[in-house]
Amino acid sequence: MKDVDAVLFDFDGTLWDPESEIFRAHAEVFLEFGHRLPAEVWSSLVGTIGSDLWTQLERATGCAVDRRELQERVGRRQRELLGGLGGRPGVHRILGAVDALGISRGIVSNSTREWVARYARQCGLAEGWSTVQCADGDRASAKPEPNLYVAALDSLGIPAERAVAFEDSPNGVRAAKRAGIRCVAIPNAMTAELDLQEADLRFESFEQVDLPGIIGGKPMREAGPAAGAAAPKAPSGAHASGGGTSGGDAALRHYYYLPDELRVVRGEGVYLYADDGRRYLDCSSGTFNLSLGYAHPEIVETVREQAGRLIHVTSKFQTDPLNALVAKLAEVSPANLTRVHLKSASGSDANEGAVKIAQVHTGKSDVVTLFRGHLGQTLGMIGASGAAFRRAPFPSHLPGVVHVPDPHCLRCFYKQERATCGLLCVERINDFIDYASTGRVACVVLEPISGNGGNVVPPDGYLRALKDLCEERGILLVFDEIQTGFGRTGRMFAADHFGVAPHLMTFGKGLGGAGMPIAGILTEERLTGVEGHHINSTFGGNVLAAAAALKTLEVIGRPGFLENVRDVGGYVLERLRDLAGRVPFVQEVRGVGLMIGIDIVDRDGRPDPGLTNHLAERGMDHGLLLRTSLYGHGNVLKVRPALIMTRQEADEMCDLLERLFLSVP
Repeated sequence: MKDVDAVLFDFDGTLWDPESEIFRAHAEVFLEFGHRLPAEVWSSLVGTIGSDLWTQLERATGCAVDRRELQERVGRRQRELLGGLGGRPGVHRILGAVDALGISRGIVSNSTREWVARYARQCGLAEGWSTVQCADGDRASAKPEPNLYVAALDSLGIPAERAVAFEDSPNGVRAAKRAGIRCVAIPNAMTAELDLQEADLRFESFEQVDLPGIIGGKPMREAGPAAGAAAPKAPSGAHASGGGTSGGDAALRHYYYLPDELRVVRGEGVYLYADDGRRYLDCSSGTFNLSLGYAHPEIVETVREQAGRLIHVTSKFQTDPLNALVAKLAEVSPANLTRVHLKSASGSDANEGAVKIAQVHTGKSDVVTLFRGHLGQTLGMIGASGAAFRRAPFPSHLPGVVHVPDPHCLRCFYKQERATCGLLCVERINDFIDYASTGRVACVVLEPISGNGGNVVPPDGYLRALKDLCEERGILLVFDEIQTGFGRTGRMFAADHFGVAPHLMTFGKGLGGAGMPIAGILTEERLTGVEGHHINSTFGGNVLAAAAALKTLEVIGRPGFLENVRDVGGYVLERLRDLAGRVPFVQEVRGVGLMIGIDIVDRDGRPDPGLTNHLAERGMDHGLLLRTSLYGHGNVLKVRPALIMTRQEADEMCDLLERLFLSVP
């Protein structure tokens, strides 16, 4: 029997972690006055309301400031900075656990109701609240006084001993404790170093929280230490891995960042199995790299047999698997791509190598890439990728990158209609080259269909027009087919689907079939000659991966395989588009083959990353593994199951997606 009737959450910084952006908005104002806002000063004022920061600024400058004007400016800047943020990892799981236990949940926040409502919607947290208590800018009723918590208890009609509060700051913890409420501290980046001793428990993230254990009837102080971080809960069934509970705890404490609590033990086809026996249909085929699904028997046997002979050797030497794979890749690729470079260790590495080849052969430096484009994780490719949040933490980037609008007809940058636009998104690239680059452009690099950028399918004629522009201006066209290659679109490459052959092509992910890491570059004959030490990686040309890749190409090339991808993909598109007509938050379902994206919007038709992330998290409750675009900053659910998916499995996946979508209020 539970001993808690309500779980109360602070919003800013606890459920949602905007502190660094809000700090930045204030710090920019301080810099305009010639003063720095120290992080320690900010942290000391976390949870307060009113003019404390402006008092600090007046002390620093020695003169009065227009507080109202500064507050309005900061508010505008905050809204700009916070436009794409979402909830903290693990929040949706905790809220789901509260709901499953039949407990009331409430927000107790110093922020105004308008602010809380707006960002609760954005984070997909808007439904299910029994009470929302806000100070609405009134210092007298704000934390650290207990007034807000007292009001929340009164509105629910429960005594303090029947409630638990989650807070992130000393002020919030103090307010909850003064109201007599037991308190769990979950610090954020700005409050992690502050004194949270008064809390009954402290966890470093919501992903560590065992809510049933916290409210299960025992005094909270028996659950763990107050001052230090509570040890993460071992995933259920930890013994299944052979490590035991203590081994699981030890491992989790050493992760650079915590993995999801799901512990998987095996995979088969399109399904993944957890240690508690639950089966999940993987809509993302790993990270879109398991083109033949989990544990494909022919790949398993090929790897087992090859491992007994040779796993790896320096790529200086020839081996039968590598020779055979090079020949096969040249055979199945567009006819102009006759040279194969297999000495890349990852897709990011391959893209960087392609840029180097282009720069060497053209004698030029600049790189043109697309908005929303995702080209990799290396420092160079983060700089080339088309999303500011990926570059923000790093002081230096690949020089000479010019980002241009992508061919996203649903949200056309130029506000055009396809029937009359004249492919302005290609034509205007000339202006970017003439006015935003150095005029020395080596290459244009893009994904034929954007992967992490939202599954944007270019309009007919776009890629042909882009290649024509490149050839007119002496620029090399590079297709990043790391996600689109090897059958994902129902053709061997997306280049085949669109009938356009690039000058260079990078590949990876799906070529490994069932998870073997492999990547590389295809080029025209004229682009050879770049010395190996510029573009080789230690584990590039791995023999074991090459054997798996060769078998993968054999399977994909069998009669009927790609036809099945096109057939099943078309069927999934049809079913999801029917579903889109029955829910208000799907604006578009788009894709080719089994590379499909579901575009999620709010009531006003604007992209809704919060709801998108919410759907992905809740998908696990329905037996689905889903991924979202732009690392959780985007509004597209990506549906890219293994290419071996049958019509029956497609029906099961669409049935589960339908239940998930129809469960949203």
